[in-house]
Amino acid sequence: MNERNSKVRDNNIDYKKASMILEDLAWSLQKISTSELIKISDLLRSRAVHGMSESAVSETHKSNNPNKHFLIGVLPRLFQDRNLFPLNEDIAGFAKEVLYLDMSRSEKRSRYEIIGKVVCETNELDDKQLSKLVKALEYMVESKVELKLMAEKKKSANFSWNKAIQEMTKS
Repeated sequence: MNERNSKVRDNNIDYKKASMILEDLAWSLQKISTSELIKISDLLRSRAVHGMSESAVSETHKSNNPNKHFLIGVLPRLFQDRNLFPLNEDIAGFAKEVLYLDMSRSEKRSRYEIIGKVVCETNELDDKQLSKLVKALEYMVESKVELKLMAEKKKSANFSWNKAIQEMTKS
């Protein structure tokens, strides 16, 4: 068999495959309503514009305030740092002093329950409080050195989170 005949035969096989694929596609499209195709098209367009990472839940329930997103992501990890917050009462003290959240009965709550309450209550804070806290926490968590320094400062008897945050936000 010569090379030309081989190419013709390969092309015929490719045409048959393409024909079968097209026929399957046509059959599948007949089973899908036009309105479903439009919905799919809209969804794809929306994802292309807004990014693929957001789910329907996050789109529906996300806050318009980027500071809340930052805090809700950072606070749980920060509160799990046993150097900064060795005791549950330390988290409760931070919440009371900085976020003005009353953490009653903190001694009877689990660490995760306290963290969860703080995270949920963070959603209710005003913008001024949030931006000041975010600026301070960004400064503090930028490096491990700053975190260690904060942990050392925190050991002093007259330590105040509010004062520490004010110092970090001076610019």
